[in-house]
Amino acid sequence: MRETDADWVAIGRRQPYWGVVSVDRFKGKSLKHRDAAIFFESGHAYVRNVLDITRALLDPKFEINRALDFGCGVGRLAIAIAKAAKGEVVGVDVSPDMLRLCAEHAKDAGVANLTLVESDDELSAVKGTFNFINTYIVLQHIPPQRGIALIQKLLSKAENNGVVALQLTYAKARKFLVHEEGRSAYFRRDGASIVELSPRPDLRPEGSITMYDYDLNQVMAVIQEATKYPMAVKPTDDDGHIGVQIVLKVVR
Repeated sequence: MRETDADWVAIGRRQPYWGVVSVDRFKGKSLKHRDAAIFFESGHAYVRNVLDITRALLDPKFEINRALDFGCGVGRLAIAIAKAAKGEVVGVDVSPDMLRLCAEHAKDAGVANLTLVESDDELSAVKGTFNFINTYIVLQHIPPQRGIALIQKLLSKAENNGVVALQLTYAKARKFLVHEEGRSAYFRRDGASIVELSPRPDLRPEGSITMYDYDLNQVMAVIQEATKYPMAVKPTDDDGHIGVQIVLKVVR
């Protein structure tokens, strides 16, 4: 199984912003003022959207108290969550360079309620429970053998009546396969194993971005162990990576 944490340490060192949003204007180790404004405003738009979904469909009076952003990167979403939260927000990432930049951006934004910790598969540095847990465009870069267990751990850290927003991919559009053929790695989950469909290790040096599709049956089974409450499911399509964003209320 590929060591994707090492990839993201390398990406965080070389392309910390493009690694979060893969648009050419975000390439490089720093951003121009206008590009930075666009980058971080997209985080505020995301948080507004998740809160709108939550209040419209799950809990009309929901407010963020203590929150966790898994895979916070340079703070695009974590800073927006912190500005919307009444209490502490914990940002978690495997990249020390991204965490350093996140701390700098939080300071520049006047955010004082954001705590940053390095991540591992046990979430060992994450203490306590949260009434809002978020992970967006993160699980898709983690092999499902690890990612399913991480989803279980994230759900276990949600307070009763807390909200969890998670996104993952489960398929590729035909347009993606045609566009990327010959220079990408493709994987599918087959039972308990991950099968690589196009073995080309020469195409994937350390620091490459790899994408993994999840078995939605397995994901839903894990979610239903945590809650039977209705949830909101929103389709996502990022350049042919077909996925879902699931916003759910944990009711135990």
